[in-house]
Amino acid sequence: MVTKKERLYAVIPAGLEDWVANRLVRAHIRILTALVLGHLLNAGAIAVAFYGRIPTLALFLGCTAVALVGAHRFWLGQGERKRLSRIGSQAMVRQLEANTLAMALIASGSIFALMPYGGPSHQLMLAVVGMSLIGAAGYTMRTLPRAAIGYIAIIAVGLIAALLGTGTLTALATCILIGASALLLCRMALTAYTLFVVRIVRERERNSSIETVKMLLNDFEDQGSDWLFEIDRDRRILGASKHFSDQTGLAPENLNGRLFENLFQTGPECAQLVDHLVNRRAFRGLALQLAQEDGRPPRWWSVSARPATGGTRNGVCFRGVISDVSAEKQAEARVRHMAHYDALTGLPNRLMFNNALSRMVADEVASQRLVVMLIDVDHFKAVNDSLGHPIGDQFLRAVSSRLIEGVTKSGLGGEGHILARLGGDEFAVMMAGEDSADHAIRLAQKLVTKMAEPFLVSGHQIMSGVSIGLAIAPFDGQSAEALQRNADLALYCAKDNGRGCWERFETGMDVAVRERHAMERDLRNALAAGEMRLFFQPLVDVSTGKQSGFEALIRWESAARGLVMPDEFIPLAEETGLIVPLGEWVIRAAMAEAVRWTEPLTVAVNVSPVQMRSPGLLPTIINSLAETSLDPARFEVEITEGVLLHESEANMTVLHRMRDLGIKVALDDFGTGYSSLNYLRTFPFDKIKIDRSFVNDLENREDCRAIVSAVIGLANNLGMVTLAEGVEDAAQLEQLRLEGCSMVQGYLFGKAMPAGHYTDSEPRDLPDAEPIARIEPDEPPGERKVA
Repeated sequence: MVTKKERLYAVIPAGLEDWVANRLVRAHIRILTALVLGHLLNAGAIAVAFYGRIPTLALFLGCTAVALVGAHRFWLGQGERKRLSRIGSQAMVRQLEANTLAMALIASGSIFALMPYGGPSHQLMLAVVGMSLIGAAGYTMRTLPRAAIGYIAIIAVGLIAALLGTGTLTALATCILIGASALLLCRMALTAYTLFVVRIVRERERNSSIETVKMLLNDFEDQGSDWLFEIDRDRRILGASKHFSDQTGLAPENLNGRLFENLFQTGPECAQLVDHLVNRRAFRGLALQLAQEDGRPPRWWSVSARPATGGTRNGVCFRGVISDVSAEKQAEARVRHMAHYDALTGLPNRLMFNNALSRMVADEVASQRLVVMLIDVDHFKAVNDSLGHPIGDQFLRAVSSRLIEGVTKSGLGGEGHILARLGGDEFAVMMAGEDSADHAIRLAQKLVTKMAEPFLVSGHQIMSGVSIGLAIAPFDGQSAEALQRNADLALYCAKDNGRGCWERFETGMDVAVRERHAMERDLRNALAAGEMRLFFQPLVDVSTGKQSGFEALIRWESAARGLVMPDEFIPLAEETGLIVPLGEWVIRAAMAEAVRWTEPLTVAVNVSPVQMRSPGLLPTIINSLAETSLDPARFEVEITEGVLLHESEANMTVLHRMRDLGIKVALDDFGTGYSSLNYLRTFPFDKIKIDRSFVNDLENREDCRAIVSAVIGLANNLGMVTLAEGVEDAAQLEQLRLEGCSMVQGYLFGKAMPAGHYTDSEPRDLPDAEPIARIEPDEPPGERKVA
């Protein structure tokens, strides 16, 4: 069952009773003087009115009692701080309640005692005094509800009793009104008390929340990277914090009162900020660049704010938070740079080049004077494979530096001109202007000459060069796609013409490219269609004059093209990677044919650098030897120096595996490369083939005779067989015999013919061809003899 006390204090949260009592006492003390003076004035007025009607001593004693009780109450109020700390708030409340009851008893008793001695006017005065005391209690004692109720009840009872003593009907009616008013005032006192307690408790909670928020905000600024700000209706900064001051580099006194937008660079974002502030609209995450400061990199702030609640109290119109997003902006700038610039060379990349070209083509004036120049670095793959990718990257940086120098010295730059790296070893130049075509032609020639000079990269001297293709608008195309396509056709023709040169697009170039694509398509179908043939050219022993073996040479009998010679399709096969399946077919077919010969003659097969890199080369040789049961000593592999130049370690491993199988290895076209003698030292070849270029001029040039003599002598000392290619007359044969050459090959002994032309057995069907899978181009054709 809920007690009266529990109902009375139901609005007080648990644990706050003492704090609430303290606030109640302090609130009462503030009006205590008025309460005491009111009672003294009433007592004085009654004493004057009843002077002479009752004994003076009685009046004196009554006034003295009122004065003593009032003095005691005043004394309680004067030392409330010390007394509260000494006896506690609850005890102080009880003392005030006791004083109130004493005061009520004195006032009530005085009214009751004096009522019979007065006339109608005196009785009216007593009634008025009593009601005024009851009414005043509802206000002056609202923070002490028990005291207020007790006071009102005691005064009301005394007044009613006094009035009832008069015995009139009017007094009875008045008593009823006094009783109703007293009850109403008691209710009002309780309500006033409840509202007061609720207000102070909520105020405490609000103040606690404000303090907590302040503490969190202070900690937020001290520990975090963000900070708060406030501005007034004129957009001027108020109460700048230390963090805010540190970020701006301005002292708080110089920062306060400053226009907020003056901190930032003028521009669309700053104008948007001012618009939000002027129109009092909340905003979030507005990125603004700070006004440029000398010697400092650009800085960016992200600003969020909303109008201050409750109007513009304390002058604050906007509150918000600022964070420094300079790192994020710098990261975004780096990402944008990476998206449009090449990481290796720092040049614009393909995306930026294509976008710039599209914009220029869209400009009608520029499209009439626009040149696209595509640049390809010659032999870059050989550099990458022989020296490694790190050196290859350094080489590309050196190439880009030289290209930049060449373009800059040509007076190009600015709007409408761009040098870009499209990827790998491909670069591009775009230029626009009145004389762009003339500038492009002169620049192409200068770049061809300049890039042919040796590069020195990490101690390596690299000989390279560039091939360049040009397309000029509007003659060679009026769209970005057409210009790039035609420049690429011109570049292809420049490479096909021997590299180290430039070509401008001509109408017939696309026809040649279409023809090349058609040949590539037919070549892919040639094996499956059974159009490949093997021809054999005899290898003759000089000492006996007899055939010691044959070199297997491939021919293409195309249904649509007729007989296609190797110099027409072998470079294409090497460039597209088709040389791998073609070479595997040649190996299987050559062994299958050789095993049918009645004599144990050898068969030699050329292997290109592209084939050497194929993982299927050794398995093809091993499987073919197993299937045909051919003696490995009768099979010979001929390689050029290009095989050792590209991935020499891996290729050397493959060559040693061949030697372990008993297969002979010959070095073809000896003397035409750069490091022939070094190759003789690193691998024990079985045979050295002297290039036909030395044999052709053997009779006419002393230097050719000296070279041939030196090669034969070197090979004999190393225990290697020598074979001279391209022997066409008896004089050349005699000279080679005198020099000690072991073997010869050439038209003097026979051209390349089908196998049955030279062997005793009839021509047999060669092994069935396997379909050629789609193989992407591996590398441009190397310098090698085509069969």
